[in-house]
Amino acid sequence: MGKYFTQMPIWLRYGFTWLIVLVLCLAVGITFEAIFAQGGTQKAAQGQNEQGGPQNTETDTVAVPKKGPTPKKKRVTVPKPEGAPKTDDSYTLAVDVELVSLDVVVTDKAGRFIPNLGEKNFKVYEDKIEQKVTNFAPTSAPLTAVLLIEFARTFAYYYDDVVPPAAQFIQTLRPGDWCAVVAYDMRSEILADFTQDRGELLGTLNRLRIAAFSETNLFDALRDTLDRLDEVEGKKAVLLLSTGVDTFSRITFDAILKRVNRTDATIYCIGIGQFALTYFESTGQMGPISRLTYLQAENQLKTFASRTGGKAWFPRFPAEYNGIMQQVGISLRNQYSLGYQSTNANKDGKYRKIKVEVVDENGLVVKNLNVQAKEGYQAKKS
Repeated sequence: MGKYFTQMPIWLRYGFTWLIVLVLCLAVGITFEAIFAQGGTQKAAQGQNEQGGPQNTETDTVAVPKKGPTPKKKRVTVPKPEGAPKTDDSYTLAVDVELVSLDVVVTDKAGRFIPNLGEKNFKVYEDKIEQKVTNFAPTSAPLTAVLLIEFARTFAYYYDDVVPPAAQFIQTLRPGDWCAVVAYDMRSEILADFTQDRGELLGTLNRLRIAAFSETNLFDALRDTLDRLDEVEGKKAVLLLSTGVDTFSRITFDAILKRVNRTDATIYCIGIGQFALTYFESTGQMGPISRLTYLQAENQLKTFASRTGGKAWFPRFPAEYNGIMQQVGISLRNQYSLGYQSTNANKDGKYRKIKVEVVDENGLVVKNLNVQAKEGYQAKKS
């Protein structure tokens, strides 16, 4: 073979050589391609294992691992102390019970205050149903008072009927008390706002000499005064110096009576002009209509006082003022404070009557005593 190869022409020898080389190259390329293909398949398999394995088709069977039991959550409870009663926390009950407060004055027939009474000496009835007294204490707290004075040009108004009792009341005030002076005719006017200065209060009384108008709008003036006192805490009182006549207030007697039933202030009334009324009636200068008007006015003052636990006086002579002011002082300075939660939880807005009795150690009612307390109150309305 070598002999024939050397005798071939040179171009044939080179061509044959290149053919052999080409065959060898093709053989080597096929071998490397197989090796690279095998390596690539191994890398692809390794990559699929790193990514979670090969993806299954929808027709492949999927093996789902069985879930274990879900662990239960632990409930932490606070242990109750031994002996504690069992409670049911499934609901909450809220009860809104109205607390009724009373200022009670107990005197004998001569008007002397009866001291040293205890909680067991009082029985309270609301609409004839006995109530349990929950709060009790003798009261000697400072006083907040309003002098409400009728100042109108009528035949019943006299300076001496108004200024002396008002001045005596101011003199009875104690250092911790507050007082205001309000005059009214067709409207109310604050002559002196709440102050503890007696000199200022007495000085304002000098303005009550010559009245300008003849209208007496009592109901409006009393309502405005009670509205102002609602913002004041503690013991409150109104000393009303008036004939009790109302000319043309914006509200009616029924409206002011409902307002009086809601107040926690005590109203004391002094009917002025009684001497003039008696004189004009005796001389025939007062007709039956006018007399009926003033009788109705007196009843209105008595109603305002009794509904709030106060009292009404109708003096004819200035000499009576000293005794009246003493009784006012006893009523304001010597009181028993009572409180109870009404057994009637209905918020119907109705008027409820109150009766207070003084009993002895055996529970028997003590006679020959005057028990001064408000006759009732207006219940709240939902």
